[in-house]
Amino acid sequence: MESLQDLQLKLIKGVLIFNIIVGVGSIFIFDPWVPFITGQVFGMIISILNFRLLSLTLQTAIKMESAKAQVYVGSRYVIRFLLMGVVLFISIKADYINVLGTIIGLISLKLIILITQVFSNLQFFKTIIKRKEVK
Repeated sequence: MESLQDLQLKLIKGVLIFNIIVGVGSIFIFDPWVPFITGQVFGMIISILNFRLLSLTLQTAIKMESAKAQVYVGSRYVIRFLLMGVVLFISIKADYINVLGTIIGLISLKLIILITQVFSNLQFFKTIIKRKEVK
């Protein structure tokens, strides 16, 4: 089984590859492509930092007692949520950052997690397809 750090590095590499592919494609789609790529890199960096903050939060909360852990995790959730709001606000207000690029950068980690963790188990999908309903 993979260690937590190996899994995190695998996901971050996937995010980088995904964003490079989208960035190269955006050169042909967007006329001033620099704001889009700037927004994409901005969103990607914040997404990776947010993911790392979530990891550190959970590692710390595991060592706490239940009531303290619940308050700690809840407060960290609010901080991460506000951070996302600030990032989107900055990308809306700044002319040199494209909002769509920022959103793609922010959700790229979630897409990579979905692709690598959910869709990688082919046996799961074979079972779903072969399953027959009982009457």
